[in-house]
Amino acid sequence: MGKRERKRLVLAFLAETRLALPPKALFRNLRLQENATFSEKSLNNYLAELEADGFVKRVDPGAIEERTIREVDADERGYYLITGDGVEEAHRHDSDFNAT
Repeated sequence: MGKRERKRLVLAFLAETRLALPPKALFRNLRLQENATFSEKSLNNYLAELEADGFVKRVDPGAIEERTIREVDADERGYYLITGDGVEEAHRHDSDFNAT
């Protein structure tokens, strides 16, 4: 599985679950649920790229407790949440995942 497929796997998982997750929890669930074989460092790189592409955003976990979504600044920690564009991108490649 190449980098593109790994990023698609991350996006598909986030689209399926629609959860806001911290990177470590996302990594562990990808390993458990999707048998992901890439490293946590690789996941962090994929998330940064997906964020730059507008497919995921980092949100404030404290705001989630108040039932709101607030994006965090680049220097703040946050949970990753798929965007509408990310959902569309994941669905665009659904057939790719089902074929493998």
